[in-house]
Amino acid sequence: MKIKGVFTAGLIFTGAALSLAANATDGVRVKVLLMEALGNASGSARGIIEGQEADKIHEVTGSNDPTRCVVTTIKRFKEAGCSRLSVKLIQPNTRTQQETKTDFTLNYEMNLCQNGRPPLDATE
Repeated sequence: MKIKGVFTAGLIFTGAALSLAANATDGVRVKVLLMEALGNASGSARGIIEGQEADKIHEVTGSNDPTRCVVTTIKRFKEAGCSRLSVKLIQPNTRTQQETKTDFTLNYEMNLCQNGRPPLDATE
């Protein structure tokens, strides 16, 4: 798969996942894991994504294996309840153009507070 194609697929996948994070109603959502990581001492959370988010990821990747999500804290900001988070979505057994299977992994980072908004000053 060409780099441009992977990048484009990643952008589409990210948009779909983030869009569904706000709207999914069943199972564990990415948003729930983000809030869990912000609220616990370890600054991390992990789980299997279910419901509409998982359905969309399965549709995009063609794999029906459980989609895993790992959220970790990169940095805590001075503003209470605010951190820079790393999010990793892993979809096992995604078919490649060479007809082999691999884990499709999408990594992204975001600045987020427990109120659902970005921190006022993320330069700290």
